[in-house]
Amino acid sequence: MRPILSLELVGNDKLDFDLYDDKGKLICSKGEILTPGLLIRLCNEIKVFIKESQELFKHDPLISDQVAEMLVNISKNILKKIYANEKPDLAGCNEATDIIIEEVSNNLEKIDCISQLKIFDEYIFSHTVNVSAMSTALGITLGLYENELKELALGALLHDIGKMLVPKDILNKPAKLDAEEFEIIKSHSLLGYRYILDNINLPDKIAKVALDHQENYDGKGYPNGLKGTEINFYAQIVAITDVYDALTSNRIYKRAVDSDKAIDIMLSESIDRFNPYIFSKFMKLVDYKNRCNNGLVDREII
Repeated sequence: MRPILSLELVGNDKLDFDLYDDKGKLICSKGEILTPGLLIRLCNEIKVFIKESQELFKHDPLISDQVAEMLVNISKNILKKIYANEKPDLAGCNEATDIIIEEVSNNLEKIDCISQLKIFDEYIFSHTVNVSAMSTALGITLGLYENELKELALGALLHDIGKMLVPKDILNKPAKLDAEEFEIIKSHSLLGYRYILDNINLPDKIAKVALDHQENYDGKGYPNGLKGTEINFYAQIVAITDVYDALTSNRIYKRAVDSDKAIDIMLSESIDRFNPYIFSKFMKLVDYKNRCNNGLVDREII
């Protein structure tokens, strides 16, 4: 079982309840098809917050509301510019990664569970920040150098920008996507990679995070079917935090699961999808059912 990319679900699933904004105005009716364009419109034009997922986690967040708001605003500015075919500000990307690295470094010793680094806000914008923060924490645990952490945090922040580059006629299609259109949606990995190289002018190893983050460790991912160490090392880290954040975040078409349930789901496919050593380190940061206290994590995963 592979956790499905959020936009891959779009066009296949329908809203199973009426959705209202905070003023009681109907936004979407039950039965409306969840096209990518609809999801982007909801996040861009309507302030829809689903905060209840915080109640699933028993640990207090470590990133302050002020810093969280700043990071989400930077992420929002980056993604909106790309969606509008405008060049994002590299200085803003660097500012966000510097803040993330500082926040994670200052709070790492306080972490009881990596979910404490999550921001609970609009999913499209908070997701990139969450993945970057959790990837940075995992990178520190893996012993990465300062320059490597900077590359990892930046690559993670930009890993999903290709979703903003999918043709708008597909994003806005008011009907179910066909097989060919699903393949185009999946092309976000390559689109993001090329955009980072050509428009943001970042090094290949940073851009490869966008290209490789949907590759599976057993070679059955996409877009290139890479296997094991063929996959960009930073992307191997991001692949884990990307799935964890998706599972533990509320979205319009699915509710979040708690941290232990997310790890249960990830364990069911960990041998096939994730680098086992990196995943074992991640589980220690999650403190999955206190396994790290009895030494079971590494023996079970590797």
